[in-house]
Amino acid sequence: MKKYVLLAGLSIALISPNLFAQNLLKDAVRLNRDIKETKAEYKGELRRTEHKLKKARKNAEELADGSYTKHQLSKAEREAAKKVEKIKDGLDPRDEISDKVRRDIKREKRKAIDNWLAE
Repeated sequence: MKKYVLLAGLSIALISPNLFAQNLLKDAVRLNRDIKETKAEYKGELRRTEHKLKKARKNAEELADGSYTKHQLSKAEREAAKKVEKIKDGLDPRDEISDKVRRDIKREKRKAIDNWLAE
């Protein structure tokens, strides 16, 4: 009986390092996968933060040399011009008419193709 207990203990001692090594390998693979997922997850946030930092640095430099207000004024002018153009485009009925005609032509083409395929 003592021989069997000794043999069982010896076999467990020989097998367990292999099991422990397999678990370490699995843990390392899981950890590597988690690191890659986390890196991809926070990549966009890192890029946005870097952009904000660059913008703040640029604004600080512009404040130092006195061109900040000039750039902000030109930026406001560009945005106002874009808004005016957008409103003008919205008031122009030609775009809506051309879109409607384009949709009608596509619908007629689809009907013609369906009729041709049905024959």
